[in-house]
Amino acid sequence: MPIKAMAYSSLDFVKKHNESYFQLLRLARVSEGVDSDVIDRKKAITILNQLPFFHEEHKQKVHKRLIPLLNDKAHKLAIFNALSAESQKILMLGTQQGIVTELASKKQLNNIIAALSEDNIPLILLKGAAFAEVLYSPQAPRPSNDLDILIQKQHWHKAVALIKTLMKYTEKAQADVFGDLYELSFIPKGKIGAAVDLHASLINPLLFNIDEVQLWQESVEHPSFNNQLVRMLSPEHALIHQALHAYKDMDFCKYNLVDSHEIINAQQADIKQTIVIAKQWGVSTALFVLLKNCTEIMGTNLDNKSKSKNKNNSERNGDLLQQIKPNLIMYKIMVKLLKSRFTQPIGNTKPLRYRVNQIIAQFVFSGSVLRPLALQWLYVKSALKKRLSND
Repeated sequence: MPIKAMAYSSLDFVKKHNESYFQLLRLARVSEGVDSDVIDRKKAITILNQLPFFHEEHKQKVHKRLIPLLNDKAHKLAIFNALSAESQKILMLGTQQGIVTELASKKQLNNIIAALSEDNIPLILLKGAAFAEVLYSPQAPRPSNDLDILIQKQHWHKAVALIKTLMKYTEKAQADVFGDLYELSFIPKGKIGAAVDLHASLINPLLFNIDEVQLWQESVEHPSFNNQLVRMLSPEHALIHQALHAYKDMDFCKYNLVDSHEIINAQQADIKQTIVIAKQWGVSTALFVLLKNCTEIMGTNLDNKSKSKNKNNSERNGDLLQQIKPNLIMYKIMVKLLKSRFTQPIGNTKPLRYRVNQIIAQFVFSGSVLRPLALQWLYVKSALKKRLSND
């Protein structure tokens, strides 16, 4: 898909962004190659010279995790020297930092793997930890802030005890009454290493019907560790996890689109099978939003296994999305939720508007009435119990 100016006013599930925001996402794609028919080099230069805008005006450093990918693309396109000095500096420093970060993460991860392997405890690497050296190269990584690791419930307490010998437990920055219901966070004891989020489930197990048995049975050995105990999700489950995590963040339009595009392209995720699983697990609404943004923003061909010549990519994408498209009322509610200014806590506070959006989103994205009600009832009971214990 050529990089060109595109009208995104019709994007329903995306907050308002500068056009360069979308162009940088597309330029970061790894599986597109550098053919001149795919990428216009002059336009790529213009896009990359917008990086200072994102790194100076945006305090959160938008697209920071894509800098090594963009740097790699600039060199492969042989346009790096044509960029502004400021853009070159951002790309070089960002790539150096990304490589160092990933090396520290790999060292931390190897220590954890060694400790768990001694007790024959399998683990599944999630998100960035899984994609390193699979979707992205060590020279052009897609850095992560932490390591996400999934542990089976029968090994949970032993795994926690082992990791506590290596790292320090830390309470989440936005802790609530559920606290450590399905995820614990750890930080390195020294100055070097990465934080770890240890998961007992992909997401709150009360809200979605995740088949943990299927998840583990269809996981595959990670190719970088020569250890059958070190696993990664199947491409279909990895894509569903991308949708779940985007729902959790209430943001379906950031580096997760690059990851999802690569899962579909490089790992050849079977979208038809992914849709079947998503329906069974109650994740089809979140998957719809993720795939819709992939097609509209990234130019992703969802039906990469189709041999039909009777329909173009757009028509085949539409046919697949139609299978999980929510009804009109739910669709409009989703648009309001995802475009809201209150999709995340503000600073260290969770304003009422955020709480309301959070509860509505639980009903919308879970596709259930009973599950969110059960979750809210547990929330109330847990909050009362916590308050009484503090009195």
